[in-house]
Amino acid sequence: MREFKNFQQKNEVKVIDLLRLAYKSRSLQFGYDSLKKLKGKYFLILASDLSENTKRNIIKLNKFEIFTFKTKEELGNIFSKSNIGVVAVLENNLGLEIKRLLKGLGGLHI
Repeated sequence: MREFKNFQQKNEVKVIDLLRLAYKSRSLQFGYDSLKKLKGKYFLILASDLSENTKRNIIKLNKFEIFTFKTKEELGNIFSKSNIGVVAVLENNLGLEIKRLLKGLGGLHI
C-alpha cells in the first residue's frame, strides 16, 4: 500500500508541476466566467470543495470533460493566487499529459 501512495504522490507532484508550466505558457484560464469565452478544446479541473450550484451550472454547459483535483485554496497556492475553483486547460500536448495523469490519479471524471 505504501508504494501505491508514493506513486500517487509522485503523480500529484507531476500534475502540479505541469499545471505551473501550462500557466507560464498561457494554456490555462481561471474562473467560471471565462468558460463561455473559450476558443479551442479545453478540459476542466474543478476544486473538490466547489459549490454544488457552480458544479451544476458547469455540467449544464455540456462542453467540457471535467476532473476534480485539490481544494480551492490548494489550487490557488499552485499559481500563487487566492482561491481558484475552476481551471480550464487547453488540450495541447501539455494539457493531454495533465489529463492522462489526472485519470491515473482517479480524480472524479464527470
